[in-house]
Amino acid sequence: MVNRTRTWRWSAVALALSTLVCTAGLGQLAVDMSCVQVNDQGYAAVTWNQAVDPAGDFEQYVLHLYEPSAGLVLETYSIPDPTDPEAPAFVNTTYSAETTELCYFVVTEGPAGVFGPSSDTLCSIHLTADPSLTPGLVDLNFNSPRIGTSGVPFPEPLAVEFLDADGNWLQINSIADNGGMMTAQYALQECEGDLSFRVTQLNPAGDCTHVSNVAGSQLSDELDPDPPVITAVQVDYALQEAVVTWEPSDADDLAGYIIYLCNGGFQMAIDTLYDPAATWYIDMNSNVQSYIESYNVAAFDECFINGEPDPGAASPYCASSLFLNASTTLCSDQATLSWVGTYNLDSEVASYHIWIDEEMPTGSGNWSGLQEVGVVDANTNAFVHEGATFGATYKYHIVAEMASGLEVLSNARTLEFSYPGAPSFTSLRRASVSDSGTVNIIVDLDPNSNDTHAYTLQRKRSSEAEFTDLETQEGVGGMTLMYTDYTAQTDESSYSYRVRVENFCSDSVGMSNTAETVWLRGISDFQLLKNTLHWTPYAEFPGATAGYRIYRKYNLGNATELLTTLPSTVLTWEDDVSALLYSPGDFCYLIEATDALPGPAGSINYAFSNELCLQQEPVVWIPNAILIGGVNNTFQPVVSFADFANYRMEIHNRWGDVLFSTEDFATGWDGTYKDQFVPEGTYGYFITIQDGSGRYYDRQGLVHVLNGE
Repeated sequence: MVNRTRTWRWSAVALALSTLVCTAGLGQLAVDMSCVQVNDQGYAAVTWNQAVDPAGDFEQYVLHLYEPSAGLVLETYSIPDPTDPEAPAFVNTTYSAETTELCYFVVTEGPAGVFGPSSDTLCSIHLTADPSLTPGLVDLNFNSPRIGTSGVPFPEPLAVEFLDADGNWLQINSIADNGGMMTAQYALQECEGDLSFRVTQLNPAGDCTHVSNVAGSQLSDELDPDPPVITAVQVDYALQEAVVTWEPSDADDLAGYIIYLCNGGFQMAIDTLYDPAATWYIDMNSNVQSYIESYNVAAFDECFINGEPDPGAASPYCASSLFLNASTTLCSDQATLSWVGTYNLDSEVASYHIWIDEEMPTGSGNWSGLQEVGVVDANTNAFVHEGATFGATYKYHIVAEMASGLEVLSNARTLEFSYPGAPSFTSLRRASVSDSGTVNIIVDLDPNSNDTHAYTLQRKRSSEAEFTDLETQEGVGGMTLMYTDYTAQTDESSYSYRVRVENFCSDSVGMSNTAETVWLRGISDFQLLKNTLHWTPYAEFPGATAGYRIYRKYNLGNATELLTTLPSTVLTWEDDVSALLYSPGDFCYLIEATDALPGPAGSINYAFSNELCLQQEPVVWIPNAILIGGVNNTFQPVVSFADFANYRMEIHNRWGDVLFSTEDFATGWDGTYKDQFVPEGTYGYFITIQDGSGRYYDRQGLVHVLNGE
């Protein structure tokens, strides 16, 4: 039977004990505490040494439960009949040793209420296991078995133990007993699980071991692997894809890495590497040729969540690639390079190296091999490559040499250095004088030339030494260009024309053939009634000048007629107009030079001269008398090479009176006035004649009238 008395004040207990000690015989019924062990149910099992009772005074043990934090004796237990006289023990099932330390001391009781001396005080070891503020650690806090007394701590250390997966308790730490509160830390090696810890201590006599409660519960390794240090985001030269490299994480339970693509402040996981030895990653979907690509890398350990890796912290900043821009202009042998990037790497840029590879000629696949063409310092982000070969292609890339010695490659840029060449030919088909006196120039371009060129018409007079520019047109292969020279004075001179060809580089790359217009001149022979023509030769058709055709028209715009065709060696010709006395006398001529080769459409290629108009002066024969009733009874002049549409004749008497007038060349004066023959005598005449050129000729004189009847 165990009798219990609750809640004594410790001070009262101490006073009573001191009284009991004084009433009992010295050394009689003395006991020592052995151990306090917390069993699997969380109850404290208390053991002590058997009382020494040489006089046979022992009746029972009185066990006191003391709770030091409250300073109260919570319970007393009378134990008259120990279960094991050799090793007295008691299991306290009233209070749980899982929540706090419980301290005990024992007093022996003899006859007539005489008490022996009190034992020392021993407490249960109360252990707590809580996640530390430092991820990945468990804080273990526990008390010394001697925390309830001011006695000297046990000489033996306290052993911190961990229950392994096989159910064995393994010592993981040893802490010297300081007689108060102690702490230890455990680095979690498990991802997640019910972890159990306890603390034990061998008592000084070595006959039993103090055992704490079992502490732990669901704990997990919250210590993430350190972020990998990204050493480079560079571009694979052959694939032109981004390659991320990093220093490996030193976490013991490292399981792999997660790769993030950074964009606009966001990070998106693009791949997971289940390889703790991985130190690089190539992004086959990168766009390093178009813009800077930025990446981050996080390590993960073996602690997966729902079957997925639990990524640790990544670097606070994304690391970027080295991005190169390159440009050139048409006709330039310079490439302008500029670059940005290599941000947030573990090392600073020391210098930039510029590399090229030349393919000559373009498209041949004949690459010369990489060569370095320049080095600039870390503060320079531009470079001009000069002296590129036209017709070649260059591939550029930049290598950033880091202070660590690592080299970071940029994307590659390919530039083609082309120079617009010359057309195979530029053919000035003809330079022909129009009816208005302007010169029309037609130019045929090389149909196989695909480059646009500038074609500048140049001109010089026959008396000038140098050509001058007139007009520029752009053209491409197969086109026909047409120019008109409005300022040429084709009646006064022949003109030479040619076309200068320029590419977009403003370089002269070709010249057409030179064409010289036909300049026609001539004179009229009024005695022999001939018009003599002579002209300058035409030069030069795409073929050769086959000959000349002579055209004539007269009578103020009558139809043009072909007079003759002459060989190219003949440059003069006479036109006998004696058979054309009754024409107005105006004769206009054209010379047509013909090409030995046909034009593009198969027709004859030609070039006209200026139009030359010659005038035969009118020839007028006027009789000096008429005989009324005779053979010559009509006064009528004989006129050639005149414009008879503008003719007038008047007959006057001596007083100036008009006796007769007519505008009809076919009508003469028969010597009458008002149907009566005029008296014999002398009368005056006035005749106005216009030639084919519009010039007027006046004739006046006297005619004698004779009456033959």
